[in-house]
Amino acid sequence: MSQVVLLLLLAANFCSLVAQPRPEGGPPPGGPPPFGAGRRPPPPGGRGGPGGGPGVRGDGIWVRNAYWGEWQTFDACVGHQPPDGMYHHHATPNCLRAQLGDNIEAVRSGRNGTTHREKPGPWHHSPILGWALDGYPIYGPYAYSDPNNPSSPVKRIRSGYRLRNITARTSLPDWALPVHPNVPQELSPAQYGPAINRRFPLGRYIEDSEFVAGFGDLDEHNGRFAVTPEFPQGTYAYYVTLDTEGKPAFPYLMGGQLYGTMANPRSRNVPSGLSEYFNRANGVASSTPKAAALSSWMTAGSGENAKAVTAYDPSAAPSETWPRNVPAGARYNGGVTSPTEANIQRVRYDDSDVYIDTHGLAAYTMGPWFDPGQPGGLFGNLPTARQTTFRLPRNPAEATSKQATGLGPVGFFVNGVAVFNYLDGASYSRSRGDDEGGGIVIPSAIQVSTASREQGPAAPRALVTARSIFGSTLATRTETSRDWPESLGGATVTVRDSTGAVRPAPLSYASPDEVRFQVPEDSAPGIGTVTYSAGGSTCTAGIYIAPSYPHLAVDAEGRARGQVIRFRNARKAIESIDKPIAIVAREALELVLYGSGRGKSGDVRASVGGVEARVSYGAGSGTYERFDQFTIEIPAGLQKRGPQEVLIMVDGRSSNRVPIELR
Repeated sequence: MSQVVLLLLLAANFCSLVAQPRPEGGPPPGGPPPFGAGRRPPPPGGRGGPGGGPGVRGDGIWVRNAYWGEWQTFDACVGHQPPDGMYHHHATPNCLRAQLGDNIEAVRSGRNGTTHREKPGPWHHSPILGWALDGYPIYGPYAYSDPNNPSSPVKRIRSGYRLRNITARTSLPDWALPVHPNVPQELSPAQYGPAINRRFPLGRYIEDSEFVAGFGDLDEHNGRFAVTPEFPQGTYAYYVTLDTEGKPAFPYLMGGQLYGTMANPRSRNVPSGLSEYFNRANGVASSTPKAAALSSWMTAGSGENAKAVTAYDPSAAPSETWPRNVPAGARYNGGVTSPTEANIQRVRYDDSDVYIDTHGLAAYTMGPWFDPGQPGGLFGNLPTARQTTFRLPRNPAEATSKQATGLGPVGFFVNGVAVFNYLDGASYSRSRGDDEGGGIVIPSAIQVSTASREQGPAAPRALVTARSIFGSTLATRTETSRDWPESLGGATVTVRDSTGAVRPAPLSYASPDEVRFQVPEDSAPGIGTVTYSAGGSTCTAGIYIAPSYPHLAVDAEGRARGQVIRFRNARKAIESIDKPIAIVAREALELVLYGSGRGKSGDVRASVGGVEARVSYGAGSGTYERFDQFTIEIPAGLQKRGPQEVLIMVDGRSSNRVPIELR
């Protein structure tokens, strides 16, 4: 049997905790070449040590958890791609689940995509989200509490895995032994993993989790035999797993071995005489009884062109071709240069197999993708149309000898997007004292607008909140100041702009895990670097400085921060913006909103409910010191009532939209 081996080269050049000089924008000393410098995956079947498995580099004993090491590059749909452009998911495909109505709801939508959350219940049984390469279905996270009784209450299915209660990495968990051939459970000192600490916390490696029979609802493959709406007589099935807070829970989609037998899923020789179930090119739709293995594939959106938003300018909105507006110095692989249809393009079958044709692109909007370790903090791997044909058995059977899933696709979702497991091609190397392979996971900081909470370009004078990732320490103590000093809490922040000029950034808050700063006013537009220094350690992250990139301030729920000012008979009253705003005849209304990212531009416009509104602006004060302040007149002739959206535009770039309600 063969399987495509894909190594996720999510290359980055994060900063090092070690305070030592290195070339600006380059990798840590002794590290692999940076993104775009010719890194290639090892040959199929290659590995760095015993137990590594196909494509895994390093010693292959402590194998890195892809979700842990790659989440910072996921879009709002929890998808991303390696350099070859195969868009995929390692965990819950939130946008697909929303399309299929799988107990998930949108919280808010913005330039960077839609934020979803799990519905509080009651729940209905999840639909089939995809199919594993062994032919068994993959369901969402909700199913019958009694696997044999369709009348039992629907519950959130629980993984059987949990973090191990260990203080040192000196042994392997039982479940991992079959995927680590010739490696003993009790390891020799030369096989020990790194010490458990802030830099190498529990959860970094898949072997940090243990499987406990009866702890959850599923077996070690992340599946179970159960009756389902599509299989009233029962079937084995895999399930998406979430924790009690609705966040992805290990092993996320599938375990380390397939439950069933996998045929050659990527056979290039498609047999003749197949029956046609669906063919987008010819408009063919079969009248064959809709077995789940055929009818679950998403064909309704197959004529839609795929769309993506790239990180270079999310305000430009989704496009059917990408990338666009690439700044000088940014690097990227992949992309779509002509519109390409999304979802499943063709479904054929015979008595034993189903053959699926897909471009590997989703009908929901993909992107944008960020990565603080790449130039400008812009993730340089973009989806590419794959034009893949793969084969799934119609009559799956349990394998007598279980097969390791390895790297690359372990299945496909019903929209034709690839299912990946929990591997990213990296494992710990004792000789290096760090992981080798996969993405370069080194302490850094995720940078978001203090106003909108979005990632994206930052303008001079913009307010930025940086949050620690991968064990970085951003300050030595927690401290707040309204004086905006250049050193706070033992931390300093400097910004190097595209001209090479380095300037200190004013700070308002510092803690080991979070720093808030202002981009220096004279920073030149283009690709830059932010350096965080604290207690003798340094950490860097890329930043893309645009002349302007507006953000309106919102709270944690996405609600506007500001006030309503009501004028009548020369009298002024100030109201909360959190409640419905009454429009009263002969009264003028103004919204006072706060934001960031105007830069030095005077080209500021606004709209309320899609109607252009007069706007003035200035600097904030008090609680909103150093924020931009926007005073927006609600148009006198506005007849709309109910929920409306307010936005501003600076130099033609749209801000995030904030909701208000008019009555």
